[in-house]
Amino acid sequence: MACEVSLDDQIGEALLIGVVRHEVTSVAAEVHAAPPALPEARPISNCQDQKLVEQLAETIKVIGDRLDQDKSFNDMIDGLVKVADKRSFWELVEKVFTDGQINWGRIIVLFYSVGKLSAKMVLAHLPTIVSDILILSLDYFRRNLLEWIRKMGGWMHSIPALACFSFEQFSGSSLSKYSSYFGAALTFTGGLLLGGFIVLKFPRNS
Repeated sequence: MACEVSLDDQIGEALLIGVVRHEVTSVAAEVHAAPPALPEARPISNCQDQKLVEQLAETIKVIGDRLDQDKSFNDMIDGLVKVADKRSFWELVEKVFTDGQINWGRIIVLFYSVGKLSAKMVLAHLPTIVSDILILSLDYFRRNLLEWIRKMGGWMHSIPALACFSFEQFSGSSLSKYSSYFGAALTFTGGLLLGGFIVLKFPRNS
């Protein structure tokens, strides 16, 4: 008998696969290479849940655009590419969750960093590692992050938390030196996120 799949699991899966697909497709087009084959996320049928996925995907994109401007961040990812196997993912996790503490900001940053690492693997002509990284990422999400997300009330509750995210929460991560970039990105999207949260939580009657 198949296990019941939770909505929070589906949303996390859609976000991770989506960000990896976006990043690797972009770089593959730049170097005129075929993007690696990736699994399809399970469809989310509810319109409001799909809008939530889109809002969170946009948040990841905005934070990622800020991070891409930082040489140190790119140097860190390049260093992980040199590992050239599954260990690169675990080194990334160690950098994001140095002290073992979980919060919404770190989850979002991890998701983007997985996409960025996957894209760099494509540029390094190591496309077969991308699927390994994605599988590890999904497994890590389900084993280590999903239960925390449920306890926080689900992905819906990430919206107000991210809109007023304090980077004091990021101090235990070895990525804390990028806090000014994260902060600027989240400040930029805060109003949009909260506005979307209100629309999703209190939809107008048709």
